[in-house]
Amino acid sequence: MTPIHIIGQPGSGKTTLIVDIIKELNKQNIKVGTIKHSSHVHELDKPGKDSFQHRKAGAFPVAMVNREMAAVYLSRPPDMTPQTILEKYYSNIDIVLIEGWISGPYDKIEVWRKSVKKPPLFLGINHVKAFVSNDTLDPENMRQSENILFFKRNEVRQIVDIILEIKV
Repeated sequence: MTPIHIIGQPGSGKTTLIVDIIKELNKQNIKVGTIKHSSHVHELDKPGKDSFQHRKAGAFPVAMVNREMAAVYLSRPPDMTPQTILEKYYSNIDIVLIEGWISGPYDKIEVWRKSVKKPPLFLGINHVKAFVSNDTLDPENMRQSENILFFKRNEVRQIVDIILEIKV
C-alpha cells in the first residue's frame, strides 16, 4: 500500500483531481482507496436519521447498510489516527489517496490556484513531491521549489505515473 497526500487550500481543486486520478488508476487496474481527512469537527452522519439517533443514544458501533453500500460509524478513540485506519482497512490496496492530512508523513502532491489568494503550502511543509496548477508561481516561490515536479491540471496521466513511482 502506498499512501499519497493530495493537499491544497480549500477551493484549490483537490477533490476534482483525486476523482481524475482514481479514474486513471482504475483504467490501469490498480486498486485505489481514499481517505478524506478534515481538521474540522463536523457531523459525518445525517442529523435526525436513524443511525444518527442510534449513535446519540449511545450505540457503538452503528452501521448503515443498503443494497449497494455499507458504512460503519465509530466514535474516534484517541489512538485512532489516519495511520491506524490505513494499517487496518487499506492493507490490500495498491494506492491510497489521502485528501488532506497536511501534517501526515507521506509524500504529497499539492494542488494550487492563484485565485484562492493564499501562498502554496510547500513553502512551509515537507514531502511535497509534485505541484499541480495552471497558474504560474512568483519567482521567489519558484526558487524554493527546486526538488518539486510541476504539472498542469490536465496532465493526469503524468501525475499518475509519478504516483506509481513513489514507494513507501
